Amino acid sequence: MTPVQLLSERAQATRPFYVMELLARAAAREPLKGPSVSMVVGEPDFPPPPPVVRAAQAALAQGGIHYTHTLGMPELREAIANDYLRRDGLQISIDRVAVTAGASGGLLLVMAALLNPGDEVIMPDPSYPCNREFVSVMGGVVKTIPVDAASGFQPTVDAVRQAWGPRTRALLVASPANPTGTMIATDQAQSLAQTVRELGGVMIIDEIYQRLAFEGNPKSLLSLGDDVISINSFSKTFSMTGWRLGWVVAPTRMIAAIERLSQNLFISTSSLSQRAALAAFEPESLAVAEAYRQKFREQGRYLLTELQRLGFQLPAAPDGAFYGYCDVSALTRDSFQFCIDLCDQAGVLMTPGRDFGDYQAEKFLRVSYTKPLELLQEGVHRLKVFLEKTQ
Repeated sequence: MTPVQLLSERAQATRPFYVMELLARAAAREPLKGPSVSMVVGEPDFPPPPPVVRAAQAALAQGGIHYTHTLGMPELREAIANDYLRRDGLQISIDRVAVTAGASGGLLLVMAALLNPGDEVIMPDPSYPCNREFVSVMGGVVKTIPVDAASGFQPTVDAVRQAWGPRTRALLVASPANPTGTMIATDQAQSLAQTVRELGGVMIIDEIYQRLAFEGNPKSLLSLGDDVISINSFSKTFSMTGWRLGWVVAPTRMIAAIERLSQNLFISTSSLSQRAALAAFEPESLAVAEAYRQKFREQGRYLLTELQRLGFQLPAAPDGAFYGYCDVSALTRDSFQFCIDLCDQAGVLMTPGRDFGDYQAEKFLRVSYTKPLELLQEGVHRLKVFLEKTQ
């Protein structure tokens, strides 16, 4: 009797996070050699702003932690819209705002609303790996554009036009991007949005790091038009990764579909997280978030400067977030093996380029500088010792 096929082709085709192998190796190493220095995880090392914590405690004490409206608490949707007005001068109707289970939940809903089986989504290579899976799990096809430092690791209009086909529905970009931290210049973003519009598609912009830009306060790219879809999150700006709370701003005509899909897939997002997030837009919380932004910039300046002194190359300096995408071809021919050796021999964890795509992946790795400066300094010391022994 032929055994039943337990796993779907989709499940079997889903790529792993290669960095998970490194984390497992680090966990096995630690009882013998002590803690590792992590430059891996894209998670702020700071606590949420105190008003958020107080709001969560008050919500628990008051009770009433039940389902909310599928699109989110009206007062939170209004607070999000008001923050666009305060920060960016943008009039965003709350009818365009959907609160989601993190940015990931938002992207899943957008892909479910947009794609029929076989429809294509264009995205750069390298880019955040889960984006590929959000498309694939909804029956879509990922079409990647190789990008490099010449374009700031962002897609160009010519590349998008060349990749566009009869089944292409959308272009998905991020600004600042993961893993590079680079942003799309405003004029380039305008050209991309207009090109996608002319081609009959939709431009989706991941802006979860937009409020962690190092210089100034760049506006949300929702300013490009009401047909642009923006994905955002409380995770990075307000150090609320585990609260799993994000939002989508989409064209009004799309919101009803997102609502129906969310009703069936999620019911609603966490009401505790939503009630706490209302306090994220209070002046004290915004001041804390600004201090965190400055700290990330300081930590990044230190780490990336030191890494370049050790032979890491930085083809495109990050404009925001807390990442550097480093070319290590002067140090190794295989960035994945290099990351394994760093883990095993030095107790320093970095993310191999293969986690973010295929284009020149063996040359690159990503570093994250969310850890305190003294820990980053320890990591740099370990790197120096490692390189002196191996080079």
